[in-house]
Amino acid sequence: MGDIKSEELVMGLTTAFIDGSNNSNLVYRPEFIYNDYKQGKKVLVSLEQELKRCDEFFISVAFITDSGFESLSMILKELEQKGVPGKILTTDYLTFSQPKALDRLAQLKNIELKMFRTNSEVGGFHTKGYIFREDELYRIIIGSSNMTSSAITKNREWNTKIISTEQGEVAQEILNEFKNLWISPNSQYYEDYKEQYLQNQIIKKQQRQAAREQLVDFASYKLKPNKMQLAFINNLMKMRAEGIEKALLLSSTGAHVILMTGRKALKIKGFGPVFLFKIIN
Repeated sequence: MGDIKSEELVMGLTTAFIDGSNNSNLVYRPEFIYNDYKQGKKVLVSLEQELKRCDEFFISVAFITDSGFESLSMILKELEQKGVPGKILTTDYLTFSQPKALDRLAQLKNIELKMFRTNSEVGGFHTKGYIFREDELYRIIIGSSNMTSSAITKNREWNTKIISTEQGEVAQEILNEFKNLWISPNSQYYEDYKEQYLQNQIIKKQQRQAAREQLVDFASYKLKPNKMQLAFINNLMKMRAEGIEKALLLSSTGAHVILMTGRKALKIKGFGPVFLFKIIN
């Protein structure tokens, strides 16, 4: 790195971490990045700035929604036209990411998209990191913002942008972590995992819906048989009193029921299919 850039970087670090009154170039200064509509601050603005000037980018986020893609769609399409390469890693964790957004990302020719498959052994996946390389410099935004519209425009989100050379210790650790996740056996290209992810999403949705539904507490209900059921019960009790052990129930819906025994036929209203059962005293 040139001496001028090195000096600018040191000046920026001094302003950010030692003396806020120190005059330095914002381009080389670490920042606290958050959303505040009163001040007109948005995480989205910082992401767009870094995407516009980067030579390469890497993103690792747990959740991607169509609203998040839409917020960044213009700049992402510009990068596609310019041929600026990018790698985006997301996950099947909680099956929250929306397939529509993933499909749109996967269609961009300059982007490689992978999904990290979670399980009980590897645990969850909840990263939120955006890495941008410009020449020898890395600008890295890490914090709480997923790629959703709310996270990058409205929600209370805390993110830190650090600036480092490739030789910086923290930058090296972050880059190595991204690389290890990217090449992990648990990471698959989205197109290869898409069908399985869609199935998992359906299953999770059904599980969440079932969990929200209250189970019926039969103890709180007093069940009362209707006229048809009473007729069936009374005839059954009569047969039991007479020592009849076997019966055949012929019951087509809406028809009458013929209860056949070895000695007699009893007629009641029908409400179901055919049953052969044994009467136990």
